[in-house]
Amino acid sequence: MKIAKFTTQQKNKDRLNVFVEKDGKEEFAFAIDVDVFIKYGLTRGMELEDDFVRDVLQAEEQQKAYKAAVNYLSYRMRSVSEVHDYLVKKEVSETAIKHVIERLKEQRYLNDAEFAKAYVQTKFNTSPSGPIKIKRELAQLRIDPNTIEDVIASISHEDQLEKAGKFVKRKQLETNRRSATEVQQRIQQTLMQRGFTFDIISEAIHTFWENEDEDVELTACLTQAEKLNRKYSGYAAFERKQRMKMQLRRKGFPYDVIERALDRLAEEQL
Repeated sequence: MKIAKFTTQQKNKDRLNVFVEKDGKEEFAFAIDVDVFIKYGLTRGMELEDDFVRDVLQAEEQQKAYKAAVNYLSYRMRSVSEVHDYLVKKEVSETAIKHVIERLKEQRYLNDAEFAKAYVQTKFNTSPSGPIKIKRELAQLRIDPNTIEDVIASISHEDQLEKAGKFVKRKQLETNRRSATEVQQRIQQTLMQRGFTFDIISEAIHTFWENEDEDVELTACLTQAEKLNRKYSGYAAFERKQRMKMQLRRKGFPYDVIERALDRLAEEQL
């Protein structure tokens, strides 16, 4: 089989169509990247052996996969596993994927340690996520466990406390309609879900929670009592009051505040 001619693809000037002579006619054989063309020194009239063609096509697959990976990396940093999975979806062979990943590592386009470091900084500074959640995400990206431990350790205790503390201060504003106990429970649940440790959460609440004005808690309890009063309006007065007390206690209001709120409610209904 002899090469008859080359033509440049119209939509991609970096790719060539290779035609061969077969039964006295020119026939399309395969397409290759210009870099592969240069590497293997293809020329018109060259005789093509099967083993040689196999090597050329293998190099072509690797080059095509490499360019796809570089384009994928152009949008943001990626982990090795992300690039691997991306190429798998493009039906690239494992042999070619391994070659591409090694090439990208040598060129410093891929570096899981640098990726993990940047990932932690970005996630911690621009999202609600805490260290535990970020650690889980890095594990899902198949980052080496030792690397994960190193980058997670870079998040200082002070930074974690400050971030959790800002959330505490913001959520404390809800005490105008909920008990302090209920708000703190919600804070704990949310911060746990976001990946903060119990110790950090407890310290943040202890440090940043401001002592409540009794009138604020009384107002919040009264607001809840009014809702419950409407909810249990079909019950007799004594049973309605008992049910309201039970529900308000479950919401975390102190007994003395509940009694004052119910007394206030009774006065308003006179």
